[in-house]
Amino acid sequence: MSLGKGPMSILSDWASSMGAFRRNKVPAEKKVVAAALCNSGYSYRGVAAMIGGMSYIAARDAYLALVTSMPQAAKRSRREVVVDGEDFAGGSGTIHLWLARDGQTGEIMAFNASPGPTAEDAARFLASVGSQCANRPAVRLGSGDRAPKCMANLDLYFHPASPPSLIGRIGKLLLGNQ
Repeated sequence: MSLGKGPMSILSDWASSMGAFRRNKVPAEKKVVAAALCNSGYSYRGVAAMIGGMSYIAARDAYLALVTSMPQAAKRSRREVVVDGEDFAGGSGTIHLWLARDGQTGEIMAFNASPGPTAEDAARFLASVGSQCANRPAVRLGSGDRAPKCMANLDLYFHPASPPSLIGRIGKLLLGNQ
């Protein structure tokens, strides 16, 4: 699992490693946010207007490329789910990106975005994450900049994500694995 990286960099790195985005006229970050907005149910034209600087065809292509390269969602028992969030400055304002990963394997489970994160958006996102779990795993929220917006308004109990220990950080520095 990659610690210290936000949802945007995780999804961008994953998309480039899978070869999801073939053309580079539009930056990968915009394509990731466009795919997440489309995945949340926004229209291609609406997504293009929200992000700015891309056509609705580019938004559709980004969505189809990212979703078809994702592995099929498997409902299985999970111990822990890590939920991170990140803000992206779009053409019409700030867009919040959510990402859920398996806490043990780091597998990407779900990703969504919304222009104004509300408790309803957060509940819909957690429902899509819960549909991939055969049990009730512990949900860890990111902290600081990576804290998903509006999750606290859901009146649920979450485990705060603990920062890496001092020994773990020193070991990563000595081994060069950052």
